[in-house]
Amino acid sequence: MSTRYRITHEGRGAEPRDEELLRYRDSGRLLHNYQRARDILHRKPLYKDPKAFLVLLLIVLLAIFIAEVVEKERPSGPGQEQVPAP
Repeated sequence: MSTRYRITHEGRGAEPRDEELLRYRDSGRLLHNYQRARDILHRKPLYKDPKAFLVLLLIVLLAIFIAEVVEKERPSGPGQEQVPAP
């Protein structure tokens, strides 16, 4: 929704026209939006869904693995010299 509200000292703005009121009286669309919002709110949480939990676990383990690999490849601090491998 891109409705912008303005609060002014002049009081209320112009009253909405009948066309605008009829547009918001669509009960089918209102019911659809309510059912969609209700389904989203009462969905099973990700940590209780076995497939989603495994995907999240895989992502976390992959992130830890990548962090370890990057840490090993990173050269030592600036004060330490690197010894070439024989």
